[in-house]
Amino acid sequence: MISKEPNNTVKNNPKESLSIILKAMQMKSDFLKSVEIKSEDDVKSIFDVIFYAKRQFRDVLEKNGLEKIRTAFEKLKDKNLSYDQRVEAFSSLKSAEHEDIVDMAKEIIHFLEPEKYPLWTRWIWNPTKNSGSVTYILKDNISLKTEEDYFNAISELKEVLSVFGLDTGNYYPTSIFLVYAYVRYVDYATLLAVDRRGGGLYPSHLSTTAMVLGLKPFLKVIQLAHS
Repeated sequence: MISKEPNNTVKNNPKESLSIILKAMQMKSDFLKSVEIKSEDDVKSIFDVIFYAKRQFRDVLEKNGLEKIRTAFEKLKDKNLSYDQRVEAFSSLKSAEHEDIVDMAKEIIHFLEPEKYPLWTRWIWNPTKNSGSVTYILKDNISLKTEEDYFNAISELKEVLSVFGLDTGNYYPTSIFLVYAYVRYVDYATLLAVDRRGGGLYPSHLSTTAMVLGLKPFLKVIQLAHS
């Protein structure tokens, strides 16, 4: 995952790119832990760090109202509730794309408690279709059937990554690995359908991974801090 990829990393240094992504992930966790919904701008700031859901901000706000969103977000952050209860509370919000809101709830929980919960979106594992990037790394004839199976598989992946030096004490590395795998798969599938000479026009794999992880606002902060 961290081998050299020309033009796809910071100054051709994938380890530096990885370090910056990890720093941005911590910033995102800090933001989500501290943010409180008091205005529409607060709601927008939360949606802005969820890559696939930010386009739904206005729709969700209009269909639910500020107070309902605030209550749902407070329940999502309530550690006294179970994982499923927290997801259910937030995903009760009305939206044009219900699956995005479910994924958003799971992603926020991951960033709120990265040491306890891995990232789980439908492109990492879709239990209905039994598809997603986690399925690329499973042994032959092994499939995930339950939520428990998924969490066990990611826990095992976390241990494997730690052997190779990717041990941060939380599930950040597994998130990067699985989103990176997804990005590489999509890139490969896209290149099969278009002229390969256009491949150089695509964003880098690591930068696209950061984008899908909703880290763009935090990467801008890091860039400004070092400018």
